[in-house]
Amino acid sequence: MEHKNNIQVNTPRVMFAAMRSGSGKTTVTCGVLAALKKQNIKVQAYKCGPDYIDPMFHRTVLGIDTGNLDTFFAGTDAIGHILVRDLRDAEMCVMEGVMGYYDGVGGTTTMASSYELSKVTKTPVVLIVDAKGASVTLAATIRGIMEYKKDSRIAGVILNRVSPMFYSRLKQVIETECGIPVLGYLPEDASFAVPSRHLGLLQPDEMQKQRDWVETVAEAVTKTIDINGIFEIAAQAETLQIQKPADVRHDCKFPSGYRIGVARDAAFSFYYRENLRMLEDMGAELVYFSPLADAHVPKVDALIFGGGYPELYAKQLYENRSMRASVRQALESGMPCHAECGGFLYLGKSLADAEGNVYEMVGFLDGAGFRTERLQRFGYVELAPQGADAFAVNTVLRGHEFHYWDSTDCGDACLAWKPLSKQKTYPCMVKKKGTFAGFPHLYYVDAEAFFYHLFSGSNQ
Repeated sequence: MEHKNNIQVNTPRVMFAAMRSGSGKTTVTCGVLAALKKQNIKVQAYKCGPDYIDPMFHRTVLGIDTGNLDTFFAGTDAIGHILVRDLRDAEMCVMEGVMGYYDGVGGTTTMASSYELSKVTKTPVVLIVDAKGASVTLAATIRGIMEYKKDSRIAGVILNRVSPMFYSRLKQVIETECGIPVLGYLPEDASFAVPSRHLGLLQPDEMQKQRDWVETVAEAVTKTIDINGIFEIAAQAETLQIQKPADVRHDCKFPSGYRIGVARDAAFSFYYRENLRMLEDMGAELVYFSPLADAHVPKVDALIFGGGYPELYAKQLYENRSMRASVRQALESGMPCHAECGGFLYLGKSLADAEGNVYEMVGFLDGAGFRTERLQRFGYVELAPQGADAFAVNTVLRGHEFHYWDSTDCGDACLAWKPLSKQKTYPCMVKKKGTFAGFPHLYYVDAEAFFYHLFSGSNQ
């Protein structure tokens, strides 16, 4: 029954999940998105979890903005509001899962897993199964995953890396033993491998490779996967009852004409869509600029330098001396700024590229960026700003880390820890004048007041 304070979401929804990473989720998801688009079905896509790259693939396929749905970053109501906003005109919603279906925070829980997102959004799931090297055991595995949770919502299966001849036999076994439909397959083919994930934004050669890959996968999906069957499963999604956002005036509103410059090019391309939306909803005008190509910082009131791959463009960033000088002058004057991961490295003294060549960067921060031989930090993180004199709003911030590069000065403006455990903490983040910078990619939405004060200059 619909409550007067609820909004109903009836859009057909489906999630593509898997038993583990590397099973073919991105390949199948992009192929299905392309096939649906060719049928002129209006699709909205999402990535489960904090990943930046897969939404870029989705955007390449659909030609529209896509985003992330993450139950660690956002609660049930917040995710519901994202869906209400995005699905008004959509005819179908497609979600791509993350890691193994039940794999969540800490490696020991289902928190922030694909399963939790399917539960929160009441979305049916199609399981992508890597069938190479197995036969009847696949049925036992699928059945085990279905029965591990009573509300698994697994409603179909797609087999990856299986021969056409063997597929028909496997399909019969799985449907008989598991009682759910097998909706098709992809044969083993090197051309289906996802293009390199070391991507920038709108690089013509990389974008063309993506488009060629999408066409290849879409053609195969159209031939061997039951798109109509997937749509039928999506149409079984239960109606979502989303509580209407509270109609309460808040103080987090930028003055008219407030402009925030966002560094966005091949070197800096990692942004959570909801972060940028939040700033716009608070009244800010976002002005995009390129530290690689532009001569100076645009006329703005605050700056954001997101993550990306500045190490791939270190020489080009170094050679753009006018931009580096312009950025430093703005930050020295106290202009509010948030920089994360690659953006943080750009603001430092120097940055080593993948070959070990060292180039001067902006020089506003003291740290020097250098390459390491292994992943330094990976996974969700929570941060507590330290020192009431340095922050107008103290709160717990949530983010994600993933970086092979490190810095000689990672800062101590915040204390960080892994979710579910505060036994091991470590310092991070630099606070200097109006700048707040460090490796964690932060999610703004659950800390609106903090980021309002940061970008309005109240945190100085």
